[in-house]
Amino acid sequence: MAVLTSWVWVLAGCFSAAVAEDSGISALYPAVWEESPEQLSDYRSEDGQHIMNPWEVTERMGMYRILLKQTAPYFARYAPENEQNLLWGLPLQFGWQYKTGRLADPTGMIDCSYELADHLCVSVDSWWADINYYLSVIPFLAAVGSGILGISSDQIVILPPPSDQRRFCYTVSGCRSAFPETMDSWNAFFQYMQTPSSDFDGLLEHLWAAHTSSLDSSLSTFVDRYDYYPDQEVNFQKNWAIAVNYLAAARLPTTLRRSHGLQKGLPPHILLYTDIAPFISDFTPLQNKVLLMLNELGDLDRLTGSSSLKAWEAIMSTKLSRKLLLKFLEAFLGTST
Repeated sequence: MAVLTSWVWVLAGCFSAAVAEDSGISALYPAVWEESPEQLSDYRSEDGQHIMNPWEVTERMGMYRILLKQTAPYFARYAPENEQNLLWGLPLQFGWQYKTGRLADPTGMIDCSYELADHLCVSVDSWWADINYYLSVIPFLAAVGSGILGISSDQIVILPPPSDQRRFCYTVSGCRSAFPETMDSWNAFFQYMQTPSSDFDGLLEHLWAAHTSSLDSSLSTFVDRYDYYPDQEVNFQKNWAIAVNYLAAARLPTTLRRSHGLQKGLPPHILLYTDIAPFISDFTPLQNKVLLMLNELGDLDRLTGSSSLKAWEAIMSTKLSRKLLLKFLEAFLGTST
């Protein structure tokens, strides 16, 4: 339980790192946000169909930008400028992956390297990119299927990667067939969003259920990608996936400011074999601490057979406990949202 308590403090540290940030909304946007498509007409069109290539950074980010724009009316009552939209966590995570080189080819192929200044490719061999596909394309297609984007499913064409095409789905019907529970979870989120009786806590519950379902559908599919990374990065990948379940249990609000603050504690580059927290010289103290606690949380989760998660879920099972946790975090952030 001491580790769980420490984990709360780590979260608080991540959010407090955002205090000194520029308070302007646009300063918090993820990488390549402004360069990405803002509407479907910004994508290439053929025979009335919008051609979308999720294997290019700006085109995948554009899916998020469209989702944020189309769902903005449903979050307008919570804050101006769409700041309280709970979908912000997804593009911010994707932007962090891009900036830290985690979308590039981990095998070292030069044709998909973050080091190339204008190269925006997303490698199908990247573990991060593959897991994110289930948190970008699948939610986007679920939104199409739910009617929230106001277009029919046959108006969208999702381009496949150059290899491993069978590990992904590309249409609303194809994703429903391959991942019915995940598509149902995302559809439930979008449908609940459109109901007049929806509230913020209910939105959080549906969002995190969909998010964790996407992870459950994808994690076992890409275990072979671990072979491309140093052991330290693999451990981080596994521990981050575990940590998401704890964040989900707390129904952490993935709003713009909170999600942006959380990014401050994440590793700024792919971990090397020599990167041992808390002694990584080019990491900030916060980043070292977060990585160390992620390691400890992952070890505890595996040691207890996830009983620590069940204990955390029990603690976070009431609205009051989640509210108290959020108030605790907001005290460190220095603002009430």
